[in-house]
Amino acid sequence: MPRARTRTAVLSAGLALTAALGACTSEPQPHAAAPRAAARPDPRPAAESMLADTIGKINSTGTAHATMTGSLGVVGQLNADGVVRYRGPQADLALDGKTRNTRTEKLAVSIVDNTGYLNTPLARPDPSKQWLKISQDGSDFGSKLLSPALDQLHESVDPRATFSGVEAATRIQGTAPDTVDGRPTTRYELRILTDEAAEIAPDEQQRERFQQAADDGERELGYQLWLDDQGLPAKFAATTRVAQAGEVSLTSTYRDWGSPVEIPLPPANDVGVLDGLPPMAQPR
Repeated sequence: MPRARTRTAVLSAGLALTAALGACTSEPQPHAAAPRAAARPDPRPAAESMLADTIGKINSTGTAHATMTGSLGVVGQLNADGVVRYRGPQADLALDGKTRNTRTEKLAVSIVDNTGYLNTPLARPDPSKQWLKISQDGSDFGSKLLSPALDQLHESVDPRATFSGVEAATRIQGTAPDTVDGRPTTRYELRILTDEAAEIAPDEQQRERFQQAADDGERELGYQLWLDDQGLPAKFAATTRVAQAGEVSLTSTYRDWGSPVEIPLPPANDVGVLDGLPPMAQPR
């Protein structure tokens, strides 16, 4: 789920200076500046109502099965199936699949309470432990290296993480009928206006991210969202550049909304952390 990036040309009017001579004096009066021309209103429809409805339906439905494909930056190309559980602002998930970088490897991911667990031969903590723990605020090497990519994986399966709080800064670039796995859907091309989002985003990290994008000249961030006839996501696509991880471009496809799901945690004695490059990743 690739994210289109656009540049919106900003039209500005120059200030017209006019000079007036006083009728009763030979000395010139100060120049007066005409008022600045008003910014041209954005003609694109606001996405606020549609997104609020979609987020509400995700919250009330609570679970889904998902397939994820795309690039996970330094981890490589991803193709995985799994389940998602939406509870409050959090999204727990479990995925099983494969990644391909220089070679194809099996991959399993669980994210519960914003803590990630990764099982891949490329990042084994040690020979006796298969699962790598990745914490957002972890000081270990593995967390610092992989938490940005895992955060983006987390957000890519949860459209709420992208749009919640910035619905009013999101515009609908276009809509079209489409199908996802044979199901009729409506595809929405969405654009988040970074300047506006940096002002209204409720989370400080969100505000910083949108402000950085605006400072880098990215006036808009593009996403694609497909909604089924119930108003629930059928597919969501996003692309971004992530610190330490490179470009993360993921597409999530959803099915079986509301069905029971199980998200297991790995056994505690099979979980470790990385304090340096794992043996499989050492240069030869």
